[in-house]
Amino acid sequence: MSISPTPIKKRKLESVASAELWACAELWACAGGEENGGWSKSFCLEQRLVKHESQRENQKKNDSNTIKTEGAQDVLPDRAQEHKKSRHVWKTKDNEFEGDLPPFLGEWKVNIEGTEPIDFFMHLFPEELIEEIVLRSNLYALQKGKENLAIINGEMKQFLGINLVMSYLRYPRSRMYWSSEEGLRLDLIANAMPLNRFEQILRYIHFVDNFSQEQGNSDKLFKIRPVLDTLKRTFRSAVDPEEFQSIDEQIIPFKGRLSLKQYIPKKPKPWGVKVWVRAGSSGYMHRFEVYQGLAGRGVASGLGMAADVVMRLCNDIQQKNHKVFFDNFFCTIPLIQALKQQGIYATGTCRSNRLQGAQLKLKSEKKLKEEGRGSCSTVTNAENITITRWLDSSVIHMASSCVGQSPLDLAKRWNKKEKKMLDIQRPFSVKLYNQHMGGVDLMDQCVAMYPHRRKNKRWYLRVFFHFLDVTTVNAWHIYRMRKLDKKDLLHFKASVARALINATSVQTPKRGRPSATPLPLKRRAVSKPSPEIKFGPGDHWPRLTEARNANRCHDSACTRKTKYICMQCLVALCPGCFANFHTR
Repeated sequence: MSISPTPIKKRKLESVASAELWACAELWACAGGEENGGWSKSFCLEQRLVKHESQRENQKKNDSNTIKTEGAQDVLPDRAQEHKKSRHVWKTKDNEFEGDLPPFLGEWKVNIEGTEPIDFFMHLFPEELIEEIVLRSNLYALQKGKENLAIINGEMKQFLGINLVMSYLRYPRSRMYWSSEEGLRLDLIANAMPLNRFEQILRYIHFVDNFSQEQGNSDKLFKIRPVLDTLKRTFRSAVDPEEFQSIDEQIIPFKGRLSLKQYIPKKPKPWGVKVWVRAGSSGYMHRFEVYQGLAGRGVASGLGMAADVVMRLCNDIQQKNHKVFFDNFFCTIPLIQALKQQGIYATGTCRSNRLQGAQLKLKSEKKLKEEGRGSCSTVTNAENITITRWLDSSVIHMASSCVGQSPLDLAKRWNKKEKKMLDIQRPFSVKLYNQHMGGVDLMDQCVAMYPHRRKNKRWYLRVFFHFLDVTTVNAWHIYRMRKLDKKDLLHFKASVARALINATSVQTPKRGRPSATPLPLKRRAVSKPSPEIKFGPGDHWPRLTEARNANRCHDSACTRKTKYICMQCLVALCPGCFANFHTR
């Protein structure tokens, strides 16, 4: 005869070992209870319970003694300390600033004297940097066996100016700028420097001595480091930072083989070198840092890789009440706290898994959807950090140390059901974020208008020409801040390019002793007539010119020189070659 298990009424057990005690009780009941010898079968488990309770009592005494001693925080594990620091008590109230931002203690001003576009460009891309590039390029050519390259500063300026022209007057092939065909040749470039000389400089341009890299140096940007360091310094010294700053990522397009290469699918050019950028709301790039993985992280602060990037980019704007904006890739509550301790107020979109308990006090997403589009909920902690949950087309979380929900304003949104624009409520933090987050995007937009897109397998040249474009855009922003003349970016860039090309009339150095008499100027190439002019009707008659020197006959079958030209085609032709030249 089988005995069914004795039913036991479950109750709430107060001891920590309640789960184990309940399991023993159930085991005793399954063994048949007291009538079937259940107690004897579970006697060993009862002993374990008694032993466990005594151990817990001793542990409690030890813990109480440890807490009373000095330096108790030092004996706690690191994770326990971090967990203790990361606790936040959130209250359902708005930020105490109530729409009034902390006053800005700095001053936004330009530290450059000048009136012409070239003045602002040369401050950001100084003469000493050009001298360094010339020195390293000549050294690299000498190391490669090219002893007679001998680039000088004026030629390097012309080389930079030609590349700027190529960015806004784009030909499919670079040699077309020097073409002798009618309608292709660009005199501004072709008269400034011969094609062979341009290709020589492009072949040997270098920024560092390759043999100066120390063994064990893990700097992946060694080949471009002098340029980056100089531009970082000049960008900072040219302008005092404005009040509103934004931090985002930038991509330098490159699909070659490179360990620095990153893939960012949402970018127009997803493959390339990633750059962290801090820019003002005007679009001026104040700070940048080329991403190179673990090699460039430096000393970790414990806030995370993305937060460390923000801290490094903001280390020169402390204690001036700057307002910094970033997206959910960077935004965390500890980062906002760390920036606030340095006198920097931050606002950003925050991911739902980084709210650190605020989601328990905020209205649920379901409730916000019931209230309708535009509804929001706000909580604030003891350090006056506010998190706002707002329902737009989707739920958005905004974290800030200077703004919150109020004052609310209205934003227009398209309603699919009613097929018309509707006004919905928008928190002040969202409004401020939309106004000032686009500084880096504005810089990207300006660079992408007239970019230098010459394909090259050498990654450091792609980085160099990208920052040459960035320097031009930064100089244009400074020019606009000074309110000197209304020039758009295209005319400003063209003005800088012409000034660089026409800075000095440079002739390629010749071997041997210099001539006592000035060298004659090179004659420009004569463009060939188009087939419509060459074979079309007109005055195809020979005319004797008054030129001192004869020119080579343009008939392919003739090797002589002549002073006669065709009156219609305007090319040198021997009188006996007219019929052959004008026949298809």
